[in-house]
Amino acid sequence: MQPFKIEIADKEIDYLNQRLANTRWTNQTTQSGWEKGVPVDYLKHITDYWLNKFDWKKQEAALNQYPHFITEIEGQNIHYLHIESPRANAVPLMLIHGWPGSFADFRSVIEPLSNPQDTGQIAFDLVIPSIPGFGFSVPVKEKGYNMFKIATTFASLMERLGYEKFAVHGGDMGAGIAGIMSGVAAYNLIGTHINSDFFAVAGLGMFPSDHSSFTEAEKAGLERMKQYKKDGTAYLEIQATRPETIGIALSDSPVGQLAWMVEKYKEWTDADKALPEDALGMDQMLTNVSLYWFNQLGASTAAILSENMSMAFNWGGGDAQEASQWTPPRIPSAIACFGKKEEESLLKKLTSFMGEPDRWSFYDKGCHFPAMEVPDLLVADIRQFFSAI
Repeated sequence: MQPFKIEIADKEIDYLNQRLANTRWTNQTTQSGWEKGVPVDYLKHITDYWLNKFDWKKQEAALNQYPHFITEIEGQNIHYLHIESPRANAVPLMLIHGWPGSFADFRSVIEPLSNPQDTGQIAFDLVIPSIPGFGFSVPVKEKGYNMFKIATTFASLMERLGYEKFAVHGGDMGAGIAGIMSGVAAYNLIGTHINSDFFAVAGLGMFPSDHSSFTEAEKAGLERMKQYKKDGTAYLEIQATRPETIGIALSDSPVGQLAWMVEKYKEWTDADKALPEDALGMDQMLTNVSLYWFNQLGASTAAILSENMSMAFNWGGGDAQEASQWTPPRIPSAIACFGKKEEESLLKKLTSFMGEPDRWSFYDKGCHFPAMEVPDLLVADIRQFFSAI
């Protein structure tokens, strides 16, 4: 477990700025808003900010205020932050990001979770890993890093850190990993807490065939979900089926990487926010995009997404009969959903089909990225759930 410091070389920053300054723009003559993707005029605006106003070294210093480490698990480098609470009896909590995210998504929740101002509130020791292929958990040295392998890897990480019992939170892909950990590391888990939203549920495509219990408003919401699944998930299909092709494009063009991510930052954030930076903040958004560019994560994350889209759900060991008889203990679970008020009842019904959690919460602010959009709400929900158990 080696201490790690983020140090992007000046020549890499200079090269990024050179590429941004020499972007070859499309000759778009008609504007269709965001309906067909990122508008060129908006992309020019945010690229200008990235080139002339964004300060990577400032963001790098801010990230380096936290203790970073690299460890090797089964031959794979795993990067993680380990923030120990100053409080006695702090609860170990792993926070797992998703795509298009990174460990940096959680910056705004670190202090309130690890060192709450109210002495009566629960405090957490935080472990924030980078999924293999993300952040600084690169390069990925072998195939097979689907969510099951990642879940077992992260459970091993917590064991190495000396945590026999721990809690876990995740969103997006991190929610899937957290859910799988309730099986592969069941005896070590205190509980699982995940966040979800309209787009996360729609992207799964697990729609019920029986709509008899749905209200007319819920049926309309379900049709919107089906339409999103049809025309809003091409990014996933491309990465799942042609990761090497899109990986080359994203690794070669910083503006291409920016457009690829910022489209989802716009689509998956609070609908009341006009632009993605209104929801996330320009520097936060570009910190993540910069991490993807500097570490060529467009290629490696596409490869990991491809692994997960094709993975086989095999809970077994070597003996199928033995596997079929093994049932993990039930782990306390919570789901916090974020979105618009009219989505609440539909989201509750659809998430219940995946299993009834012990706690289900809904917030009508924020959306897919609550750790960045509404960190106070997410912190409060995590705190309330784990305080209760």
